[in-house]
Amino acid sequence: MKSNLFILLMIFLFLSACGSKKTVVKNYYLIELTQTHRAEIISDSVPLIDAWCEIAEIRISPAYAIRDIALRNQSHQIRYFENHEWAVRPSEAVTHMIIDYFSDSNIFKRVATRFWQVIPTYQIQTNINNLEVIQDGRTFYAHLNIELALLDIRADKVILSHSAVRKRELEKRNLNLLAETISEFMFEELSLFSNQIKDHFKDGR
Repeated sequence: MKSNLFILLMIFLFLSACGSKKTVVKNYYLIELTQTHRAEIISDSVPLIDAWCEIAEIRISPAYAIRDIALRNQSHQIRYFENHEWAVRPSEAVTHMIIDYFSDSNIFKRVATRFWQVIPTYQIQTNINNLEVIQDGRTFYAHLNIELALLDIRADKVILSHSAVRKRELEKRNLNLLAETISEFMFEELSLFSNQIKDHFKDGR
């Protein structure tokens, strides 16, 4: 009798423990050009530059190269969110953004990450030094430090460069707002960089 009661007690405790467990759902966030961004891109009917442009592999600081989202809460200390990640590695996301932007703007004859049997004339190089949340008290900030350069491949010479350090307070401690803000930063800096390229080549340099 006692053994039966013990077994029933163990079953009850096991079922209670199972019922109390909460399902942990991971959230994934995208860095991307939105339809609104793409509608704002000014496209020439004919490519401004009759040349092919390669998008080089993104160089990104190792602390930010993974899918984990970094949170900086001290000057030299970062940690990563447990249940929040980038949907793809930031280097892949930014590569797609750059290709989409320059394909839509029609500045070059063609843009791609690699060309077969053709040596492109130009290359866009990108360095990402910081891509993170900065925490100051109970406030979150989106932080992006990026460098862009246009290289003349045959001359092995950088002909244009652009850099920016962007930081903006998030209205809420919400990582969807982080992804939205980083995407907006990227769009704005690509717009400035592309305008630089247009001005350079329209001047006939």
